[in-house]
Amino acid sequence: MQITDGNGTNYGAKVDTEHRLRTYSVIETDFLHTNEAGDAYIWDFSGYDYDAGDTVIFLRNDSDNDLHIHHIYLYCDTASKVQFHFPANPTAAGTLVTGVNLNRGSGKVADATAYQDETGNTQGTVFSSEYIAANVPITVLKEEGFEIILSKNACLGVDIVTAGTMAYGHIVGYFHTES
Repeated sequence: MQITDGNGTNYGAKVDTEHRLRTYSVIETDFLHTNEAGDAYIWDFSGYDYDAGDTVIFLRNDSDNDLHIHHIYLYCDTASKVQFHFPANPTAAGTLVTGVNLNRGSGKVADATAYQDETGNTQGTVFSSEYIAANVPITVLKEEGFEIILSKNACLGVDIVTAGTMAYGHIVGYFHTES
């Protein structure tokens, strides 16, 4: 049996002196791989004057493919607790945030719904609470391999507990299309 490259060139696989198949691999993160395919997006919400308990950004996956949340960046001008939660699938309301494709050569559009200052949800299961110092941004989920996965119609909300005059940030995620 001969293993060839599959491209019609008949290049055979090499075996070393100990009868091991010689291979080389390219290692990249899922995020980088999906970004190359045009399936990575950023939902950026601009600064606004927020109230206590505001859902400063809400994101719902509308795709049949899982949406992996790579990281969340958040800034506010007042020291506060930030709550990250999974609300039910509400009739969302607020200021629409359009996902921007991170691969500028791709024409794909994010199959997700996002709002800043979202008012239609009821806070769901809080999965993380973080402290944010005044004027010191935080990034959540920045460790490689630690991601939130939203299936179809699953939602993510980010609430700031204490009122302030300026909040902004973004969510970066990608759609996983491989089985």
